[in-house]
Amino acid sequence: MLIRVVAKLMIVVMIVTTVAPAVVDAQTVSPTSRRDRDPFRQPVPQVPVTSDISPDSTLTRMPRMIPSGFDSPIDPKTYVIGPGDQFVLFFKGTGREIPLRVLPEGTVLVPNAGMVRAAGLTIEQFRAELVRTLSSFYKSSEYFCELVTPRTFVVYVLGEVANPGPVAMLPPFRIDTAIAAAGGVTARGSERAIQLRETGKPLVSVDLVKFRRLGDPVMNPMLHEGQTVYVPSRGPTVDVIGEVWRTGTYEILPEETVMDLIALAGGFTTHAKTDQIVLEKLRENDEVTITKMDDAFAKTAIVRDSDVIVVPDKRSFPGVDFVRVQGGGGRDGRIYLQDGETLQTFMPRFVRLRNDFDLSHARIERMRGDGTFEFITVDLAKILDGQASADIPLQSGDVLNIPRLEDVVFVVGEVMRSGEIDFQRGLPAGRYIAMAGGPSDAGSVDRLQIFDSYGNRRTGNRDSVVYRGETILVKRRKSVIFGNVFIGFVSVTSLFLSVYAVIRADD
Repeated sequence: MLIRVVAKLMIVVMIVTTVAPAVVDAQTVSPTSRRDRDPFRQPVPQVPVTSDISPDSTLTRMPRMIPSGFDSPIDPKTYVIGPGDQFVLFFKGTGREIPLRVLPEGTVLVPNAGMVRAAGLTIEQFRAELVRTLSSFYKSSEYFCELVTPRTFVVYVLGEVANPGPVAMLPPFRIDTAIAAAGGVTARGSERAIQLRETGKPLVSVDLVKFRRLGDPVMNPMLHEGQTVYVPSRGPTVDVIGEVWRTGTYEILPEETVMDLIALAGGFTTHAKTDQIVLEKLRENDEVTITKMDDAFAKTAIVRDSDVIVVPDKRSFPGVDFVRVQGGGGRDGRIYLQDGETLQTFMPRFVRLRNDFDLSHARIERMRGDGTFEFITVDLAKILDGQASADIPLQSGDVLNIPRLEDVVFVVGEVMRSGEIDFQRGLPAGRYIAMAGGPSDAGSVDRLQIFDSYGNRRTGNRDSVVYRGETILVKRRKSVIFGNVFIGFVSVTSLFLSVYAVIRADD
C-alpha cells in the first residue's frame, strides 16, 4: 500500500516538471504576454488612513491674529466704535493734539470736559456727541476728531472649519477673512448657509459662493465684536455638468432654480445649447425622470437634492459636421467640416504639422453604414506635395490619426537583451538583433515576427527591412520546440511504464 502512494506522488511531480515546460516551449510568446509577466512589477502598497480630528481645545487656545491691512477705507457712517479704538482731537491753528482712547466702559476722557460716550456709536455719531459736549468748554476753538488706530477684537469662528475657535481681528474685516484665518471650510462644511450670530439681533445668512462667483458684497459682510461665525454642515447638492464654465457639485438653498445653479457654475459657454437643458430627477422609488427645457423655463424650475443639470453641446446635435484630429502637432480635437471637403482643402486648417509625426502613415477611422469601422491609410506628405491621387473626401465623424515617429526599434523575444535600439534607416532585422546581444541559445534569427505601430504583423528573417517604430519578435527555433516536446513525451511514457511496473509488483 505504501509503495502505491509513493508511486502516485511521483506521477504528480514528474508531470509538473516535464510536461508543463514542454507545453510552454511549444507556444509563441508575444510581446504583450512578456510585459504582463514583468518580474519587477510590484503591488501598490496600501497606506493606512489616519484621522485628522483631534480633541477640541479651541476655546482655550490663543486666538489667531489676522495681519493688519484694510480691504477698503473705513466708512465713518457705518464703523461702530468699541473699547480700544484710538482717536486724536486736533485743534485747528494751534497744533494742539489730544489723544482719546475708548476705555473698557465704552467712554473717552476729554480734558476739561470729562467723559463722553463712544462705544456703540458710529464715528459720525461720536463726532456729533463731541461737538455737543465740548461746545461749552472750547468755545473759541475749532477742532475735529479722527480715528488713528482701530481696536483689536475677537470673533469666534465655529462649526465646520479646519481650526474652530477665536480669531483676533482689526476692523474692518469681512467674514471670508475670518473663516480663512480659521483654516477655511472643511469638505463637510457649507459655504452657502453660513450663520452670523449676535446676541439680541436676528440671524444673518451668508452665501460666500454667491460672493465669489457673482460678486455680491452683501454676502460677505463686515464683522465686529460680539459676533459669532458658525459654519454648518453642507446641505443638499446638485451636479451641474456640460457646457458651463465651472462644472461640479453645488450645494443648493431652498427654492433655487436651474438657472440659479447655472449662474453659480459660471453661466453658459459659447457652445451651450440653451433650448435643450436637461434636468434629471431621482424619485424616492429610484426612478429617474427627465425634463427638457429652455433657458426661460429653467428660471422657474426648482431643483432638489441629488438632481443633475445637463447643458448639452450644440455641436453634438445633427446638422453640425466635424472631423476629429489626433496628433500632427497642430489642432487636436474636433474641427468643423464643410460639405464636400477633402483632405487637401482640410489640411491647411491644422495650423501646423510637425516633422516628428509620421505624415506618410496617417489613418482615417470611419464608421460604415452597418456600424462596423474601416481604417483608411493616407499619405499626408503626398497631399502636401499636391499629388491629387492621394487626396480623399472626408465624412462627418471621421477620426484622423497621425502617429508620432518613434526613433527606435523594439527587439523582444529570444534575444540576450530585450529593449529598444536606436533606429537607423536601411538596417535589416539581423543587425538590430545583433545590437540586442544576439539571439539566445533557443532563438532563431530566421523565425521573426515584425509588428508595425498599428499592431499589424508580418513574418520575416534576418534580411527583412525594418521601419521606424516597429517591433521585432525573435521566436524559438523549431528544433528546440520539437526537442522539448519529444523529451516531454518520452518522460511521460517512462513515467507510466514505471508506475505500471510498481503496480504489477505490488499485486
